[in-house]
Amino acid sequence: MARAPAGQSRRRKPRNAMTNDHTPKRSRAARRLLAALAVAALLGAAQSPARADDDAPRARAAGLAREAAGAPPGDGHAVRRAVAPFAVRLAVDRQAVHPLSGPVAVREDRHLGGPGRPLRLIALAAPPPPAKPSREIAVKITTPPTPLAPAVPVPAAAPPAAVPGGSLLVTGDSLSLFLADALRPLLAGRPGVHFAAKGKVSSGLARPDFFNWEREMAAASTANRPDGVVIMIATNDNQTLTRPDGGKVAFGRPGWDAEYGRRVRRLVELARLGNPKARIYWIGAPVMADARLNADVASINAVIAREIAALPGCRFVDVRRTLADAGGHYAKALPAPGGPRPVRTADGVHLTPYGAKLLAHAALAAMSPTVASLEKP
Repeated sequence: MARAPAGQSRRRKPRNAMTNDHTPKRSRAARRLLAALAVAALLGAAQSPARADDDAPRARAAGLAREAAGAPPGDGHAVRRAVAPFAVRLAVDRQAVHPLSGPVAVREDRHLGGPGRPLRLIALAAPPPPAKPSREIAVKITTPPTPLAPAVPVPAAAPPAAVPGGSLLVTGDSLSLFLADALRPLLAGRPGVHFAAKGKVSSGLARPDFFNWEREMAAASTANRPDGVVIMIATNDNQTLTRPDGGKVAFGRPGWDAEYGRRVRRLVELARLGNPKARIYWIGAPVMADARLNADVASINAVIAREIAALPGCRFVDVRRTLADAGGHYAKALPAPGGPRPVRTADGVHLTPYGAKLLAHAALAAMSPTVASLEKP
């Protein structure tokens, strides 16, 4: 090493000057770590909103940054301490329910927003409050309970009798005329019985232009105010019907049953004009000799039975077996105490006096159980 010239003093290098030959005690890796910590602290302070209680951490971070740049540590308040990792165990309530938990109701009928952003209103149903815990109470029974009495079956109420002491109106086609002739003498000895009949040969519900049963039924019901109304209509109705709108529907075609059922309901309604509480008994048509007519009548009976079953205070009386043989087929004569007696006339439709009497007893049996005291056929 060369000595300094005479007259010149030997100079020392600045204490804080850094050269490659003289490194400070703190290593470069430590300085880089401190610089990274300072930058991270500054970034965290810049991203969070400024608060009064953040001044001290910011001052410490600024001191670390100055120290990393080579400036004096300042007030020396920077604290660097290693912290060991730790875990915290928290108790969790598994039955806790958020106030907004519950089903979501979507209002399909109201929409918000434009065509590009359709929005729907929803309503959050609040969950029901938690049920209170039930308490079990032990009860000691010292006296045996009294056994319950067995339930007494209540018999089904029989339909109110049209006789005796009431009024009866018999209406319908030609078969109803035979029925009325047989009922009249059976009820003649009953005190207080008022009997009336209204019938028309070849009539029915299909041809109001020939005989308007709606008009005639309204007049007969208003005039007699009956307690019971017997209707026997079906045999002549296998015809084309005209609907209220003017359209026509042929028998057996779709729509015929619906239109005929409407007329049945309307006739029942008119039969109660004189007495809203009147019982209605619709007597079905019996078995016919002609196979085609018999099939048509059976179809019409089915429509009437279905409609009557749906109306309160009404009953459909099926008499197909009343005037049939043991197999349910058409019979000209049926057994009687003195030997077989004819029940049908030669046309295979109408009734003999004995056949009408059998029909009358079947009708009375459907009206009231008191027919046991009536004269037997």
